[in-house]
Amino acid sequence: MANKKAKGKRAKTRGVFKKKGPKATVNKLLQEIPVGTKVDIRIDGSMHDGLPDKRYHGFTGTMKGKQGSCFVVALSKGKKEIHVLVGPAHLTVSRGVKVKEQAGVAA
Repeated sequence: MANKKAKGKRAKTRGVFKKKGPKATVNKLLQEIPVGTKVDIRIDGSMHDGLPDKRYHGFTGTMKGKQGSCFVVALSKGKKEIHVLVGPAHLTVSRGVKVKEQAGVAA
């Protein structure tokens, strides 16, 4: 009966998926992100819909479109570009993009 260790989708994610900060609001779940925007994937363990794989936590990618209620995000993993479906609760607009937008409006 050896090797009965859990090997599921959420294995070894106790620290990664631990909730830090406020709960997801309705505005966060209904957010619309324009195509071409840089986004960060920060997995919210309390929201199970649109949960990406644990290996993509912390990645930054480009918004490519929408598929159903989820967003299609293009990530570069090594030399390949991959597309990941991510729910809106697990996405935030990258901070560097916000600074550039505000600088462009002020100019």
